[in-house]
Amino acid sequence: MKPSSPCPCGKAKPYAECCGVFHKGLAEAPDAESLMRSRYSAFAVGDIDYLVRTLHADHDDLTMPEADLRESLRRSARSHKYMELTILDREAPDAQGISHVLFMAKVFENGRNLSFVELSTFAHDGVGWRYLSGTSRPAPPKPSDLQTMRIASFA
Repeated sequence: MKPSSPCPCGKAKPYAECCGVFHKGLAEAPDAESLMRSRYSAFAVGDIDYLVRTLHADHDDLTMPEADLRESLRRSARSHKYMELTILDREAPDAQGISHVLFMAKVFENGRNLSFVELSTFAHDGVGWRYLSGTSRPAPPKPSDLQTMRIASFA
């Protein structure tokens, strides 16, 4: 991706000035939403190192051999086209440093719509925000249904 290209995360900034800063390790994402946006962008540009680096130490994927994890992420990044990210809701960190972000990812594979809504959980590990877990389900067929989705009602 060209540094001047629009960032895949949907912010109105060039990639190099937005998620590219986090991908290059020049800064840590300042909050859970920024980390979620930068992870979405990492899938879109195929930055596997960033995806692995930003997994929380307690994330289930880290129980598999690293080579298998990297190959799984690589396959997903290559086979999917990441078209759009919509933030639906977010929560400030709680007393334990846990934060949640609800989002919709518009994703396609060979023309098939695989879009989904996910409630992601993030934790700060003392260095930066990390992806702890996520619960997802297919995106609703009507975009208007997204307008009422909130963290509190996502089950």
